[in-house]
Amino acid sequence: MRVPLIILAIFLFKLSSASEIIPFIEIKTAEDWRKAVALAKQENKLLFVDAYADWCTYCHQLDKEVYTDQEVISYFTQHFINIKFDTESGYGILLAEEFGVLSLPTLLFLSPDESIFQTIEGFVPAPTLLAYGTQSLDDFTKLPALEEKYDNLLTSKEENIELIRILETKNYEKAVAIAKNHLDLLNVDDYTQNIENLWLASRFENQVNSVPYFYIKSHKSEIIDAHGEEEYKDYFKTVYNDNLELAIKYGEEKLLNQLVKDVIPEFLPEFEIAEAAFITKKLYFGQREEVEKYKFEVQAYLNNQVSEEGRINFLFNNALEIIENSENQELREFSAELLTDAILIDTKHFEATALLGYVKGLLGEFSLAIETLNKSKTLAQTAEQKEMAENLLAAVEEMRKN
Repeated sequence: MRVPLIILAIFLFKLSSASEIIPFIEIKTAEDWRKAVALAKQENKLLFVDAYADWCTYCHQLDKEVYTDQEVISYFTQHFINIKFDTESGYGILLAEEFGVLSLPTLLFLSPDESIFQTIEGFVPAPTLLAYGTQSLDDFTKLPALEEKYDNLLTSKEENIELIRILETKNYEKAVAIAKNHLDLLNVDDYTQNIENLWLASRFENQVNSVPYFYIKSHKSEIIDAHGEEEYKDYFKTVYNDNLELAIKYGEEKLLNQLVKDVIPEFLPEFEIAEAAFITKKLYFGQREEVEKYKFEVQAYLNNQVSEEGRINFLFNNALEIIENSENQELREFSAELLTDAILIDTKHFEATALLGYVKGLLGEFSLAIETLNKSKTLAQTAEQKEMAENLLAAVEEMRKN
């Protein structure tokens, strides 16, 4: 029986399509890599890089579902030099280290000069990969002209924003320099008419006492009217987080006090400010291991802000926080003081008694630790509490052996 030609053609087309995939160059040696980069330079194209491993399920899913998509095949074949390397084999191990591949799959768009233009971590479906590819190519095409215009002082504010966005993943130091120059020249209309300027200030120029910081703060009502209160608050949350990290790192207590006094009120309601200030100072002094100041803040907040009925929970929670986050012996001793105070209020408080026993073990006071934990067993009212006491007792016994 003869098969009609049209049916045979359809069958062959489907068979061909099912096996079609992006034509990747497999990189196994330094010479393979050199040739791929040379081709990218010759054709002035981005390299699309798939970093994979044989055990990676999502890597295989990309091969089966994404790299076989006809739109993806067409676009990536036309516009990129497509390469793959095994991150656990041969030269691929060196490439994975060079480009900071920490998880799989990792997909990279590289400039012909081998710098990272865009990074995608994890599986993405075909439409998403196509969007990344389109954006990367568009940015790669625009970048030289934008840089030339900027160098000749010819870019508009909108072009500055676009240039900063492109450079942020490619040349961060240059992006920071351009962003600073751009932000220092903005006026209130720039902030109210284009929210991207507020976002740029949040990412690049959010230091307390910077020009954008004072400008945004002094034009609060206009910015809220233009973009909403949440956008305004989000800027100051970023200021708070980034500057608190700096204050802790460099021991800037003056900056800490600025955050408490000037920044926190910009994004929190009044009734939350005292607690936020306490948490901020406690975090600072705890991480800096400035024990006396840490103790002062805890005692001051306890005396001035905590109700009588809330004292036990406050004492217990702050002791637990120390145990979970610090190995400083002085702070551990302070946690024992807090737990002792809690037990003085309620002598039958199981959790405080059990945790005090554990802390005494951490402090090397093993006899007292075991005595206190045995007492906690008599206070336990549930099977779960009894199990907790037994587990803590076992942990202390292990400490004593070591």
